[in-house]
Amino acid sequence: MKKTTESRVADTILERTQEIKLNGQTYQVAPPTTATLILVSELVATLPAVKLDPGNVFSETILIAPECKPLGEIVAVLILGAKNIKQTKTVVKRRFFGLITETTEVTIDKQAELAHTILNELSPRELYELTTQLLTKMEIADFFALTTSLTEINLMKPTREVVKTTASGQ
Repeated sequence: MKKTTESRVADTILERTQEIKLNGQTYQVAPPTTATLILVSELVATLPAVKLDPGNVFSETILIAPECKPLGEIVAVLILGAKNIKQTKTVVKRRFFGLITETTEVTIDKQAELAHTILNELSPRELYELTTQLLTKMEIADFFALTTSLTEINLMKPTREVVKTTASGQ
């Protein structure tokens, strides 16, 4: 069933989530944000810019595979969203039989953890299907329309003021 624009807007406003099961754990995929799309775009830019020869798929794929580690990070960002890629926890340590307590803040890189799981647990087909499923939800066409219209506005504004000069005596 194809969703209407109104139902997608309602999903975003109400922050309805989509469930994804990965390696026995269920993740709640929140509606996309512009920040998430920007992070994904930055990661996509780190992928190798190589035009693969379809007649030589095996060797071409083997050659670029080491440079494709960002694939796991891309899917991790799509699942977690920009807001949830890092988590800060307060850890309380008790020493000397509980007489001394020490609290420290620890930052957990949830993106790196999930990317590691994705690359180690998913087959290439599963990774492809999951990536496609998540990207269709990203509202890329709307972001493209926004950036295109803003770029056109930027191109139409004058870049410098034209000053009319006349030769002296005229």
